[in-house]
Order: sequence, then structure tokens, then C-alpha cells
Amino acid sequence: MKKKSPVVLKNFHRSQVGRAQRFIRSHFTEELTLKKIAQEAGSSAFHFGRIFMSYTGETTFSYLRRIRMSNALRMLQEDNECPVTEIALSIGYETPSAFNKAFKQQFNLSPSDFRNQGKEEQNKLIYSLSISQTNEEMLMNLNLTEKPEIITREATHFLHVKKAGIFAEVAMPAWYAMFPLIESVQKTDIKEFLGTSIMDMKTQDESSMFYSAGVALVAKPKTVPKGMEYTKITEGKYARFILTGPYPGVWPAFEKIFRILIEKRIKLRDGACIENYLNDPNVTPEHELITELLVPVE
Repeated sequence: MKKKSPVVLKNFHRSQVGRAQRFIRSHFTEELTLKKIAQEAGSSAFHFGRIFMSYTGETTFSYLRRIRMSNALRMLQEDNECPVTEIALSIGYETPSAFNKAFKQQFNLSPSDFRNQGKEEQNKLIYSLSISQTNEEMLMNLNLTEKPEIITREATHFLHVKKAGIFAEVAMPAWYAMFPLIESVQKTDIKEFLGTSIMDMKTQDESSMFYSAGVALVAKPKTVPKGMEYTKITEGKYARFILTGPYPGVWPAFEKIFRILIEKRIKLRDGACIENYLNDPNVTPEHELITELLVPVE
């Protein structure tokens, strides 16, 4: 059987992402989970959420929220008498308070504030939601190895702080929370400083995204510091990439990595992606920081 070329594979996965986007646009008023979206796109991949993000620059739920909010803005603009409660329920929110909270987080104003704006300002907000967030130039400028090295990592005793939310937004708070909590851990017991990121296919928003900041230990800890969790990451194969440069490049780097793995026909397996921070940022210049990025593969 003839193998698909990287270009064909790239187009295949782009078409899956396109199907997911069309499905979301047609069903945004319903309760949608990542698993349901992936199935409708013709993908059962555990990492579909990361694949979607690698081609669009936003999560499936960011896209869903953008579609919902775009419709909400138009309804608010076109009918000043329509109750906010009715609009909230009609676009898929279970309660008006959930809608108001999401609206305030998205625009830093309330639905009534939006209605009080002039047409020009309203149209600017509506237009802003139509702009894709993908930054191809930033992806091109990353100092990232593009040929994956397949390695096997031994089982890891992982002591960590876990937070739910969009990875790029919760990673730094997780690290800030973690450092004071490991002061009781002997430095000789710490092997690595790791970040992990994983998605739950069953939930309906960014609460399905979990980021952990922590340390790999030489052995299972006898006690777990308050506020931390212990997880044993099982032995497994990973596609290994090296990123050189500032830490904010980690997230666009993962987007690029998933494209590379897809196009090279490397089969992904269930499990968390790992960042292994190899330098001390307190003494290493930012442009010389080295981060090992690992994606679980079969």
C-alpha cells in the first residue's frame, strides 16, 4: 500500500481540523466535549486537541467560545430588547452567570456595557473575533530542532503542582506555586525540573487542560508536601526535540512539533507531553536557555 506523502498527510489533518471547525460552528448551541468534536472530525487521537491547536493557534474551546461570543455580540447589537438570559441560553451557556463571566473575561466589559457602546466600537469587537490567532512568523523563527529523536524515558517519580486551564496561561502560576513547596525536598533527591501538559477528552471547556510544574525525584517520596501531588509517570517512548531560547517559546514550539510529527507519520500515544528544563534561568542568558520537549509516541 502506497504511503501518503507529508503534503497529503498535512492536508488530511488540516481537513480534520476543518471538519471540527464546521461541526463547532453548526453545533455551538449544544454541550460539546473534546471527545465529541474529535469523533465528528474523524479522529480518535488522544492528542486531537493539540493537533487542532497546532493548525489554528487556539484550543477547540477557545474556538467554540469565539463562535459563541461572535453570535452573542451580533444578537446584543441587533436587538436591544432581547434579554441577556435569552441570549446566553440560546448560544449554549447553561446559566446567564456563566455567560456574563465568559463575556467579561473575553472583552473586559459586560453585555450591557457593549450595548451602550457606539456602532463603530461594537463592530471593532465583532471584527476582532473573526481574526485567527495563528502566528506563522513566530513558528518559523523558533530555534527548534526539526528532526525528532525517538527515545525511551524510564519511569519518573513526579512531585508537582497541578492547575487547570490554557497551558500558556496557567504554566507560570503553577511554577510560582511549586517553588516554595519544594523547599522541604532535599536538593540531592531532585533529578529534573519538569512541566507536563495533558487534555481530558470528556470535559467541555479549558478545565479539560491540565498543566503540572514540578520535579522528578530519584525515588518515590515518603511524604508529599501540602499543596502538591505525586504521580508516577510510566516508562515510555517519546519524540524528543530541543528548543533554544526564552521559555515563552515552549507553547508555539509544541504547536510546530505536532505538525512535524503528523507529517512524518509518527504515531502518538496517550500520555502527557513533557518539558524538561535543562538550565538555571537565574544564571543562563535567556537566549541560551535549553528546553527538552517530549511528546509520547508508540
